[in-house]
Amino acid sequence: MRSPDQLRAEGFTESGAKRYAAAAGEYCDELYKKAVALGDVDKAPNLDREVTHDHVRAAAAMLAIRSHGGSGVQTACQIGEYVCAALAGVGGGKLEHTWGVLLFGLSLTLGVILFVIRNQRSRVK
Repeated sequence: MRSPDQLRAEGFTESGAKRYAAAAGEYCDELYKKAVALGDVDKAPNLDREVTHDHVRAAAAMLAIRSHGGSGVQTACQIGEYVCAALAGVGGGKLEHTWGVLLFGLSLTLGVILFVIRNQRSRVK
């Protein structure tokens, strides 16, 4: 980890350097917890825990996936958008029928609502 002097030399403000140190500490704590948990899972009965290189790498990968991945709600919204788009296409092809107009309108409306929900949730992160 970089020292406060190194961070200042690189252009970090006082608050930026504090946040950097806090974030690095939080990451280290999470990495430690996950690596230990993985070591516990692989531990043989009646033997001491061993946290190996593979456990640490897997823990780092889990943290990377979690920080870049979407939530379950976002994934569900995106799947719903695709389904609504397909249904709107079916309804759009049958606009001469009442059910086609209803299917098109409802699918389009629901798809837009799901899109807005998904994008609002991604902005909150």
